[in-house]
Formats: sequence, C-alpha cells, structure tokens
Amino acid sequence: MMIIQNKYKKFADFCYNLFEIEEIPLYFSKYSNKLYSNYSHMFLLVYKQARKFTYEQLMEDLSDNHTLRAYLGLNALPHYSTLVKFAQKLPMKVWDELLIAFKKVIEQPKKVAIDATGITLDNASPHYCKRIGRKTKKRPFLKSSFVVDIEQGIILLCKFRKKARHDTVDAKPMVKKMAENYLPEIFYGDRGYDDNALFTLIVEKLKAYPLILQRRLDVPKHRRKGRYRKETIDVFDYGEYLQRNRVESWISALKRRLGHSIKSTDDKCQKVEAITRVIAFNIDRLIRIGENVILVFARITRVSY
Repeated sequence: MMIIQNKYKKFADFCYNLFEIEEIPLYFSKYSNKLYSNYSHMFLLVYKQARKFTYEQLMEDLSDNHTLRAYLGLNALPHYSTLVKFAQKLPMKVWDELLIAFKKVIEQPKKVAIDATGITLDNASPHYCKRIGRKTKKRPFLKSSFVVDIEQGIILLCKFRKKARHDTVDAKPMVKKMAENYLPEIFYGDRGYDDNALFTLIVEKLKAYPLILQRRLDVPKHRRKGRYRKETIDVFDYGEYLQRNRVESWISALKRRLGHSIKSTDDKCQKVEAITRVIAFNIDRLIRIGENVILVFARITRVSY
C-alpha cells in the first residue's frame, strides 16, 4: 500500500480502476502484437484531454515525464497515429459504458438535470474567417446533451450528434438509460424538454419527479395535454426549479477547464474526443472532491506489453 499525492498518478489510478470495473480486456484480439494494451491506449486518450494537449504535445510531454511513464509501465511510447487509429476503431459503446461505470464510484444521485450545449468544431479565429471570406455566424458545432448530478457535479450521461435535432430526441433514450443505472428523486429540465412522452418516461420508468418548466403558462390546466403535465402544473415549485441553473454552471466548468472546441476533423474522433473530455472532467472532479482526504490506493502493476 502507498499514499499517492501526485495529481496525475491519482488520475491514472482512477482511469485504470474504471477500466477494471467495466472489465475491458487488455487486448481485443488474440492476434494482437501486444506492444500496447487497450488500457494504455484508452488512458492516453483521456490523459490527452485532461492536459488539453494535441497528439504531438502528448507524446512530447510523456517522453520527458519518466516518472509517470514508469508508474504506468510504459517502456516505450506509441506513435500518435496509433492513438488516432485506435480512437477510430474502438466502438463508441465502450466509451459510453465507461462513463456509466462512474455509478460504482459515486454516491447515488438525488437531483439530476438535463441540458444541451454546442462544442465548437473549428478553431479558426473570427478574424481569420473574415479574411478568407468564411461565414462566422454559422460555424459548425457538435450538439451535446448532458445529464448531470447537480449536487456532486458529475456528468452521468452524454450524447453527441452533428446534425440539428430537437432536445427531446436525445433526451428520451438518455432517460431510458438513466433508469437502468440510477434512481434520482428529481429530474430538472427547461422549456425545451416540455414533452408529454418525456414526462411519462420520467415518472413511469425513471420513478422521478419531473421538475420541467412548461411552455405557455397562461394556458389553463384543462386545456393542457398529458396526464403528468396536468398533475405537475398546479404544484410547480419555481424556487426549487431554479436549482436547474446549476447544470449550466457545471457544463460551463467543463468548457473552461478542458476547452470549448474540438480539434479532430474525423467524425468518429470528434465524438471520442468529446466523451474522453467528459470522462477526464469527472475524474478531475472526483479528485477535487477528495483533495482534503488522504487517498490510499493499492499499487497495480501496469505493463504495456
């Protein structure tokens, strides 16, 4: 047993513990050359987001960081193109399940909120866009929906898409997945999630109270549609609803700490970069929550071969 004080060693332990919780195999194929394990590749992708590095900067940093390399068991470093190919080949389902694995290391959330935002896909400056005659008002972005534990500041679920869609399109499958893994008491949402089918899912499947602000508050109760929309309109607690604003604070914290734009150009790599950023944010948040507590981990031997 050893007391770990270095932030990035703690970060590595959280990562490897998540990999073990999710039971990710060291190698996906028996024909693999076994130069680097899946754990090494996945950790490097998450660590890259935690440090806000490009692939080249990541390799330059690790080449000089002999202490962290020895702790990880990386006798040699892969070429950055190896990580790009790994990100393109690894199914998104593996990353989604890795995010869900946080349920085993956090407390059961009581208050969760859903919100959507955009993550920029272009790093070009407005001045440069103006010089080359490119429109700057409609720059491409990755529509991102998040379900956040507003009390702990942990992102529980996320969904990304390139095309424009209504918020409820992504919210419905996220509520179904939420019901399989968490049991919150209150589910917050703004007017964009005022949908009868979504109310029904939250109450009947998630077993939570839908504290969602409805549209057209001037419309009387008898003219509204949906059983649960009618039941909640008369007892709507606007003071408690203001707690929903905390989800915007946590999404803002994600962008401020780890960046608001994505550098990848490939569609699959863009989504991988976004979800690894969320995983890195959650791990960083857990470390910050426990920064006043002495964290003791069992040293795990990590080998890259």
